[in-house]
Amino acid sequence: MISPALKGRIFSKTLTLAAVFVATSGIFFLPEAEANDVTSATMTSADIGTSYNLDFSYSIPEGTLSAMGTFTLENLTASSATLDWTLADTASTTLGTNPGLQVLGMDASSATGASLSMPGAEFTFAGSGNVPGFNNENVCVSTGNNCSGGAYHKDLLPGHSDAFVLALSGDFGSSPSLTLSDFAVKFQTSDISYEFGAGSGGLSETPEPESLVLFASALLLGLFGRIRRRFPARPAGSTSRG
Repeated sequence: MISPALKGRIFSKTLTLAAVFVATSGIFFLPEAEANDVTSATMTSADIGTSYNLDFSYSIPEGTLSAMGTFTLENLTASSATLDWTLADTASTTLGTNPGLQVLGMDASSATGASLSMPGAEFTFAGSGNVPGFNNENVCVSTGNNCSGGAYHKDLLPGHSDAFVLALSGDFGSSPSLTLSDFAVKFQTSDISYEFGAGSGGLSETPEPESLVLFASALLLGLFGRIRRRFPARPAGSTSRG
C-alpha cells in the first residue's frame, strides 16, 4: 500500500511534468484572446509591422453606416512615417448603392504633411485637413481632391474595399514616436452626408503570438503553484488522521 507521503511526492512530480510538457509543446487550451480596445495608438520604431483595426458604425433610419479599416506601421523615422491602409465600406442600408464612403480623417501627432505614396483605386488624395466637424484632426485621405467630400467625389461603395499607403512628414523626435487618434469618416448619400468617429471600442491592437505564449506560461505556473499549496507533499514518516 502506497503511503500518503509517497502519494504526495508522486502527485507533485506528475503536476510538474505536466506543466513542463504543456508549456514546451505549444498546446494551450485558452479562451480566445480579446483585442485591446483603445481610442488612440502611440507607435515607436518597435511597432513597425504591427497592425491595428478600426471599426466605425452609425445608425440611420434606413439602416447602418459602417466601415472597417486596418493600418500597419511600415516605417517610422525622426522625420517620416509610412502606414499601409485598407479601408472597407460595410454599410447595410435600404439606400441602394449609396451611401458611399468618401473621407477618412485622423489626428497624427507632430505631422506637418501628408501624401499617398501609393494611391488607391478610390482614395487618391491625402493632405492636411479634417473630416467636416472634426476640428482636432490634421490629416485626411479622400476620394476627391480635398477633405470636404461632396457630390463630385468618387465613392467607395458598400461591399467594396480600397488599399493605399499614407506617407506622413513631420518632427517625430530623436526617438521617433507617432500617435494617431480622433479617427472619423464621411459618408455621402443621395441627399445628405454623415460624419462620425470610431466607436468607443473602435481601435484594436491584436496581441502578438508571443504575448499569448507568455500569458499561457504564466497561467500554468500560477495554477501549478495553487495546486501545490492545496495538496502539499507530506514529509516522510507522517501519518494522516482517520
